[in-house]
Amino acid sequence: MKITREQRDAWAEKSAMGPFNLWLNGLVKADGVLNLDNLYEVALRYGIEQPNRYEHLNPGQQRMIIGSMLRKRVPEKIYAAPSHSTSQTRQPEVALRPDYIRHASVRDLLLMQAEVLNELRDRQIVRTSNSPLGDYAELLFATAFGWDLRNNSSDGYDAVDAAGMRYQIKSRRITSWNASRQLSALRRLPEANFDILAAVLFDESFRVMKAVLVPHAIVLAGAKRVEHTNSWRFLLHDRVWAAQGAYDVTQEIEAAAAKI
Repeated sequence: MKITREQRDAWAEKSAMGPFNLWLNGLVKADGVLNLDNLYEVALRYGIEQPNRYEHLNPGQQRMIIGSMLRKRVPEKIYAAPSHSTSQTRQPEVALRPDYIRHASVRDLLLMQAEVLNELRDRQIVRTSNSPLGDYAELLFATAFGWDLRNNSSDGYDAVDAAGMRYQIKSRRITSWNASRQLSALRRLPEANFDILAAVLFDESFRVMKAVLVPHAIVLAGAKRVEHTNSWRFLLHDRVWAAQGAYDVTQEIEAAAAKI
């Protein structure tokens, strides 16, 4: 049987507007743009191991392959809802979450996620134990000092205070398998795109260990250039707290964590 182009287009349109694709797109797209991190997260949630193994393909191909795998794994009751807007497709999943998830504190949720990631790492399903630590750190500093967080930190800073001071916010979680205090890469450091580095160290259980505000000049003097990533590396040694101009804000960040 010969399949015409019109038939293929019609089938493609019908499939794209089907309940499954509407549900999945609501989870992995923002303003019509595919977010691969969200796609990988959904894949892991439904037992697809190492979804990033397809990262050598273009985003559309990854969406097609992982989407086909998800279609076989996701129960139809999850996506077969009368309406499929982004907000409504998420609602059934919220209702299915157990009470201990929905009523847990922020720190407990972070800890639970860390334990799940640890198990996935031990099973060699994921290679790292990444978590939403950066967003949590930003929230703590904003709560503690009333800073306005920027929606996009591409300008080199994450928050600004009432006086216009610009802050780049960094964090590091110290674990039994990785005690490094190296912060994530600092970009365009000599351009002074921020005035103050706000940094916090967490322990393995997401408790605040130490927090500090460090002027840009101190960061620039102590950072090391990394040629192959075109960035600068900065380690949050204890001596940073003793540097002239640095300000220990551990108590303030601990108090903010207790509020959230």
